[in-house]
Amino acid sequence: VITKYPTHTETGLIEFVCEECGKKEIKIVAKCEKYANTLTAKGKSVNVKANKKSTVKNAKAFSIQNVKGALIFKKAKGNKKITVSKTGKITVKKGLKKGTYKVKVKVKAAGDSTYKSKTVTVTVTIKIK
Repeated sequence: VITKYPTHTETGLIEFVCEECGKKEIKIVAKCEKYANTLTAKGKSVNVKANKKSTVKNAKAFSIQNVKGALIFKKAKGNKKITVSKTGKITVKKGLKKGTYKVKVKVKAAGDSTYKSKTVTVTVTIKIK
């Protein structure tokens, strides 16, 4: 008899009873595996003005879909005058010369009780005009 079905967060239980002597045995069934996260992400190209501090909201810098769990952003590579916050806001500090800069950003969907975490590295192109 299945007394408890397994889920992604809890183990299940199966109870066996001997028909002759009535002895009971309970077996634990492992939790179900979490599903793969469906996160997809792409970096965009954004323009900012030279000679002043600029910020770019994550919606303008990234195209993100099918997120399972909380999103976390982390700069992986790029000019030190360009920073990326955990929420994906990009800040370009004053004094960066005109030109095109590429910043690699790790976009992580933390997952949840049903989905695994997933990290995607994307490139955001920043044009200083």
